[in-house]
Amino acid sequence: MRSLFVAALTLAVSFTASAKVNQVEFRALDQTAETQLCMAAAQGGIAEAKAVARSLGMKYSEVKRKTYCNETSLSRFAAKYDAQAALSVKDVVFKFVAADKALASQICRDAVVNGLDAAQAQYKNIDAIYCNGEIISRFVRKHKS
Repeated sequence: MRSLFVAALTLAVSFTASAKVNQVEFRALDQTAETQLCMAAAQGGIAEAKAVARSLGMKYSEVKRKTYCNETSLSRFAAKYDAQAALSVKDVVFKFVAADKALASQICRDAVVNGLDAAQAQYKNIDAIYCNGEIISRFVRKHKS
């Protein structure tokens, strides 16, 4: 049961700030078990492929040797796209802009760009400000590079 999975790949290049991120879109041409395994491997890695195999009542250890995705073994296919996704995320540069002209939006932006201490010194008493639904200190920790 050596199956081949043929997928249409669309390579889209987008620029976020100064970073270049490659995005690959996978499209299934049918709904066979092999196609489902390849789609899962490409989008979620080996762990996702194992979960799909289990949900289809298959043993991953048996199907991994017999399933090929775009003429590549299932394991290598998953590793290839999993590594590309990890690299893409690391290369993204976020640009923070104020959502509107409200002072709170400007403070949130300044706190991420210049640091919480600098925003506190400039605006005073900003501890109760929420940015995108998060308290400002958590928002800055989460988005500060």
